[in-house]
Amino acid sequence: MFSENYSRQTALASLKDMDENLSDHDLANFAKADEAMIRAAAAAHPKTPLTTLLKLVRDESATVRSGLAKNPRPDMPEDIYLDLSNDRTPEVIYALIANPAVPDAIIGKLARQYHKEFSGAARERLSKKGGASKLLGKLGIA
Repeated sequence: MFSENYSRQTALASLKDMDENLSDHDLANFAKADEAMIRAAAAAHPKTPLTTLLKLVRDESATVRSGLAKNPRPDMPEDIYLDLSNDRTPEVIYALIANPAVPDAIIGKLARQYHKEFSGAARERLSKKGGASKLLGKLGIA
């Protein structure tokens, strides 16, 4: 499906171009691929079955976990985001912060971390939302 010359971003971007009619079986098979970029593409796909996504939280590849953190699925269990928020890989944390589907409470947790870049990006996201999130984001207590 993906050639060896694909970059990580190309593989993830290619997922958006995949046929919307992919079956659960197809997406589950992509999630089991040897190539991390293919697993990452499956992790980022909003129609990948939840049982498959739960397995990908523990994937050895940060690229796959980052793909999962980018998944816009509206019914994503909050536990997945919580697990990913404890990841030590910047790529995963920034993907969570950039994903509008991630609840503000988790972004608030990231805003309180000691790592300046993560906390600053999380506070910035919260401050752009307006209302209570904006105030709490500025204070770093959301």
